Formats: sequence, C-alpha cells, structure tokens
Amino acid sequence: MITRIWHGRTSLENAESYKQLLTGKGTSEYLETPGNISVKVWTKQDHDCVHCWTVTEWDDVQSIKAFAGEEYDKAKYYPEDEGVLLEFEDKVEHYFSDDVSNAKIKIYADQLRQNYEGGSWQGETFIAKLQDIDAETAFLQPYPGIHSVAEIVWHCCYWRNVLINALDGDYAYRERTLQELNFLSLEAVRQKGWNTLLSELEHTQTVILEKLGSFRDRDLLREYKPGHTFDYLVTGIIQHDIYHLGQIGLVKKIVKSEK
Repeated sequence: MITRIWHGRTSLENAESYKQLLTGKGTSEYLETPGNISVKVWTKQDHDCVHCWTVTEWDDVQSIKAFAGEEYDKAKYYPEDEGVLLEFEDKVEHYFSDDVSNAKIKIYADQLRQNYEGGSWQGETFIAKLQDIDAETAFLQPYPGIHSVAEIVWHCCYWRNVLINALDGDYAYRERTLQELNFLSLEAVRQKGWNTLLSELEHTQTVILEKLGSFRDRDLLREYKPGHTFDYLVTGIIQHDIYHLGQIGLVKKIVKSEK
C-alpha cells in the first residue's frame, strides 16, 4: 500500500471554508478513483496560518497515476485553490505503508458475540433462543417440509464453516460441499443429535473469533473469489445469523404451541 501526502497553507480567515472544501469537493476525485483505499484531511493551526494535509492511501502506483497522471509526484491543484492557498507546493510525498489496524475487525467480532450471547440491539441471541429447547422439540417441523430448529442450526453451522474454511485459505469449500451439506435431511440431523449440533455451533463461534483475531482490516479487502471480498463474506455470515435467529424464534413458537 502507498500513502500520498499533500501539504498546503491557508490564512486563518480562510481556514474553515477551505477545510470544508477539502473534505467535500476537494477530495471527491480521490474517492472516485479506483484503487483509492482511504482519504483523510489533517489541519493544524499555526500563529498566522493553518496547515492542511490530505493523506490518501492507495493500492499501488498505477492507481495513484490514474488520479494524478504520469508525473504523480507533482501536486494537483484546482481552480478553487486560487486566492486561498498561501503558496502552491510543487511536490507531494509518497510512502510505502503497512496497515495493521483492526477497528473494523473488532466491530465484526462484537457483532458475532452479540448475536451469539447477547448485547445486540435486536435482543435476539442463539444462546437465549436455544437454551430451553429440548431434543424432542428441536427436531419437530412446524409443517411438513418446513425446517425444524435443529435443521436451521445445522444450516447456520454450515455457513459458518464456509467462512472458517475461507479464512484458512480453502476458497473452494463452498463449491465442493454446498449440495451435500447446506441443508441436511431431518434424519441426518437427528443422527448428529441435538447436543452435538449445539456443540458444533459453539465451536464455530470460538474458531471464527480466533481466526478473525489474527486478521487486520486490510485483509477484509482481499478477494476469496473474483468480485467477493472477505468483508462481503464476514458481513454476510453476520446477516445470515440474524435472519435465521428470527426464523428459529418463529419455528420454536409454532412447535411449542402444538405440543
């Protein structure tokens, strides 16, 4: 990754309006350029001026050139800069950089914990939904052909295992196993047993959190298959859990009312 830094100065009088320009129109072209990762605006007041920096992160030199042109070390200015900047510095600085932040990873890990054990805004958790379901109830289908709670729990385990295998580098696991394992038959799930299913769900929770703990936010941008990033996969699993938590609650209510 490459960090590009531009510096300029403006007067105290123009500082606030120029900052608004930089954080709006002045940085929009950065954001629209393929290969741009992030854009930040820094400001610092001096005794008679305000220093401004735009700090942008890029995939590579080619993506910077797409924004700045072949002479990408030259600063790029706009008509709005005239009469506002105190001087026009000719060059910008570039640095090779490594992103080791994990703020987004922590957010995803918190969402997974909240969905599993509590604290999410919707108030639904796997532990709360499943703790009072016995083995008999778990395998009851509310209507013929409608999945039981046990079948749904297995389905959630399967997709969590898709994520685990992808995090391990096995990107083809889904394609190899989808038809066979995505939804097991009721009889196949019975053979596994209710306690085993609960243990498998807990195990996937532990493993996912451990593996995400070694990830960094930058890793989320990697593609595990063309057009699909790890960010897409992790958020998909979280959303999948939320959807099926609601389904579990509905099935649970129906089968308990019929017992």
